[in-house]
Amino acid sequence: MAMIGVRELRQQTSEVLRKVKEERTEYIITYQGQPVAILLPLDAEAVEAAILRVGREAAAARWDAYDETAARVRAAWPKDYDSQSLLDEIRR
Repeated sequence: MAMIGVRELRQQTSEVLRKVKEERTEYIITYQGQPVAILLPLDAEAVEAAILRVGREAAAARWDAYDETAARVRAAWPKDYDSQSLLDEIRR
């Protein structure tokens, strides 16, 4: 795995990224001579699958939050007061 300093990476970003994309080159990025990161080519299909998975998980969490809010509203709602009565009152 090739090593590249931050300064060199900054100066040659386009060329380095081209090599990563086209030649699947991997780099260890250094800062003041110490390794700080690794630059690797990505598998586009794996990345897309991960993005979709994260999106589905986020959507599921949002529905869970919605369900919790709906349950709290139902629990706090006066028993003798229906939503139609509330809408009628708001319209007046």
